[in-house]
Amino acid sequence: MIIDGHRHIIDSYQPILAEMDAFGIDKTVLVGVGVRDLGPVTIADSWVFRWHFLFRTLGMLKARQLVSSPAFQSNLLTNPRNDAVLAAIKRRPDRFWGFAFINPESAQAPDELQRCLDQGMQGLKLALVQYPTDLCGAKMAALCEVAAGQAIPVFMHLGLTKASSHADGLIKHFPQVKFIIAHAGVQCFDETLALARQRDNVFVDTSSYIATAAKIRRLCAKLGAGKLIFGSDIPVMCGSLREALDKIDALAVPASEKAKILGGNLLSILQTTSTLTR
Repeated sequence: MIIDGHRHIIDSYQPILAEMDAFGIDKTVLVGVGVRDLGPVTIADSWVFRWHFLFRTLGMLKARQLVSSPAFQSNLLTNPRNDAVLAAIKRRPDRFWGFAFINPESAQAPDELQRCLDQGMQGLKLALVQYPTDLCGAKMAALCEVAAGQAIPVFMHLGLTKASSHADGLIKHFPQVKFIIAHAGVQCFDETLALARQRDNVFVDTSSYIATAAKIRRLCAKLGAGKLIFGSDIPVMCGSLREALDKIDALAVPASEKAKILGGNLLSILQTTSTLTR
């Protein structure tokens, strides 16, 4: 089974389903959007992603400039949209799962998370670049209490500040919660690798241009295939499923190990929760 563990949906699921069929994707984890228009935040592949030093310096400078710009702030929604995901998982539960996209700082966050879970979503998604929060703060702890109580994984794109990117304290405090760190940890690649080695409840997502083939090879060598979760991040930071799949196909590991990355690991995470029968 091949599962795309990270893809965004704006409205109709039909084009996504057609592409899944074309590339042999059995299931996709859908996430909503947190902006009015994806155009300004859709990022093309760049040489900056190829060298981690440049990404941590020049790339992070560009990211900070983007998120602080008036154009970005005016495009940002206070609460991400989840309804397109709910519609897709209701109509095609055989092909789609959903993770609730939540702004931890919103007063509506607890109610919106519960609404999404009550309607069948299977995880919590945090984008801490757009919606920064203190990972050791009370609001994040409250969301993780829900995750622990309802046995759902927490999928998070680490933020640009120390408070929103240093996740070790949170993960240590919630050992029963499975955490999936997006895009190979973004700028915190080395820290994410170390954290995943130390903590049994930490997994690493392979989606987007940021998670280069070289980084995925290193993650697989250091952590083993059992710690990696395949994803694409289409259409934000990935052009096609072919690009995302090629990085896994290129790994010099047995087919059985690739199968773990391409779906087995995520399926195991969700099967150890109550979400598949929610």
